[in-house]
Amino acid sequence: MRHRRNLCSAAGIVAAILGTPIAVSAQSGHNLERPEHWKVRYDGSDEAAERNFVVMRPGWHVYAGPGGLLWDPGRFASGNYAVKSTTYLFPKGDPERSGSTRVDTPFGLFLGGRDVEGDEPTYVSFQIDNAGRFRIARHTGDEFQELTPWTTHDAVSVLDDPATSPAENVLEVDIRGEQTIFYISGDVVAQLPSDELDLNGLVGLTAGEGLSLHITDIAIGPNRRDE
Repeated sequence: MRHRRNLCSAAGIVAAILGTPIAVSAQSGHNLERPEHWKVRYDGSDEAAERNFVVMRPGWHVYAGPGGLLWDPGRFASGNYAVKSTTYLFPKGDPERSGSTRVDTPFGLFLGGRDVEGDEPTYVSFQIDNAGRFRIARHTGDEFQELTPWTTHDAVSVLDDPATSPAENVLEVDIRGEQTIFYISGDVVAQLPSDELDLNGLVGLTAGEGLSLHITDIAIGPNRRDE
């Protein structure tokens, strides 16, 4: 498991990234305000709940709150494509100051989302956790099937102990013909047959309960050139 150098706050991360040329996907909305068109589906409950989620260029910040899915309805992909997202997990601390209230729940990407606001949402998740593990699963309604069970991998960056700064992870999914390849911070961690996944649909984020996350990009584009 990798331990990454840290930055003190969400604002510190954004300032540091702005000093480095990176490719950032198109982003709308006013800085430090909730993105207007984004949707949220909270995990397994009908309770009225809300999670603070704001534009924080480059990217977005998801403050600690109930777990769920977050997505922009305009981020839809089909056929052969690649998705890349960089996420910083913040350590435990004051949630008003970007701290997590817990760090033991999973986070990552979902792809192939359909009927995500309905009674029977379907999607495939690619998630990691602070135990240094990843998992790929197909979700239908409240049920899920593990395509790759929780697996420990050195590519997953975790918080230092004691943690004072965020851990950075880059998740990528490359749908390339008959095979779909999953990467964490540049390392291949899994390959699965594309026809078993059906990844035509919405692309978005999964954010576990209590996590404070900064996501710098969700880039959808052509397949990786190095394959």
